[in-house]
Amino acid sequence: MSRPLIVRALAVLLLLTAPAVAPTTGAAAIAPSERHERATSLPVWLAPAEPHAENPTNPLAYRLWGVYRGPQDQVWRPYMRAKGATRAALATIAERPRTKWYGKYLPDARVRATVTDYVANSQAGNPETLSQMAVFRMVPWEGEACRRPTTPAEAASYRTYVQELAAGIGDAHTLVVMQPDGPFLLCAPDRAVKSELLTWATQTLSALPNTSVYIDAGAADWCQNGTAQESWRCAEILKLSGIQHARGFALDSTHYTGPVENIDRGMEIIAELVADGYAAPHFIIDTAKSGRPTMWRDMISATPRGLRNNARTCSRPTMKRCVTLGIPPTPRPADPQWGLPDPQRQQAAAYVDGFVWFGRPWLYNQADPFVKKRALAMAASTPWTDTGPR
Repeated sequence: MSRPLIVRALAVLLLLTAPAVAPTTGAAAIAPSERHERATSLPVWLAPAEPHAENPTNPLAYRLWGVYRGPQDQVWRPYMRAKGATRAALATIAERPRTKWYGKYLPDARVRATVTDYVANSQAGNPETLSQMAVFRMVPWEGEACRRPTTPAEAASYRTYVQELAAGIGDAHTLVVMQPDGPFLLCAPDRAVKSELLTWATQTLSALPNTSVYIDAGAADWCQNGTAQESWRCAEILKLSGIQHARGFALDSTHYTGPVENIDRGMEIIAELVADGYAAPHFIIDTAKSGRPTMWRDMISATPRGLRNNARTCSRPTMKRCVTLGIPPTPRPADPQWGLPDPQRQQAAAYVDGFVWFGRPWLYNQADPFVKKRALAMAASTPWTDTGPR
């Protein structure tokens, strides 16, 4: 049997036997007190949610998801200064759990204190609350990673940074997205060096008592920069980044595809890994910007000849090829209100730990600064409320 047929057969087997093969390894596995289905009427930042019965070890369940309220977040200050309808609209973003990205713009010497403050603020006095962050620290990365290797000094700084970040996290309950835009690893001239660093970072953070690491593996329409998009390429990113140490992987950190496409991609990635002898991992999907699922090649920039990273925002319910807010954060992606087709709903119940907002479409170029006009447009055009469709 050819490898594509083997992988497809494994994907079917994973669906049919999902509860039996769901992984129990990795940080922050939680033994449930009850194993029955019950959708909460409150969003996860207001009340903890039980996991799906098919995913009893989900580390994102049974706890509140924290909302950071302070100067590290670009949205919070404009939200606090706003009034009336503007404030209510910005609350659609500001009052929901979001992932804080930590990169080279934060000096090594400030990492521990900054992360400690972030965790304390987002937990708001409840040590069981989940904090969320992304490690975007590899240098060079993105296009530059394809052109030059990491220097010894940069590698040493990376290790210091990750060690300080781990010290700042400590025993806090934390979700970590490892190195967004993962496909750039595959074009690096020093792939082995970066692989060693990323694997070490994944292992270091996964060793913390309550941290769950999800390695960025691209998106439904992105497994390797500028090449064909076979799922084995996404799986290769994970193998090079220490997936055996992580809870799982993350999809769609900077692209605009939707939950259905990413569940399909995720299941193919799992099948590729299982075919190579790895345990079946779980995954998370960014839904911050998938209210109108769009392939990267089809997205239209907000400005003429601009970048797709700065996609135009949706201005009416029927508008396409635009960005708006998607399904709100939840550890229960298979709940009926999210409207997944039955095959993807079953797969999500077993293998998707959550829909998580680790994308940042309200920022210019998904990076910085906060653009209030973008945020207001997405708050007005999103098809989703806190608990279901509009």
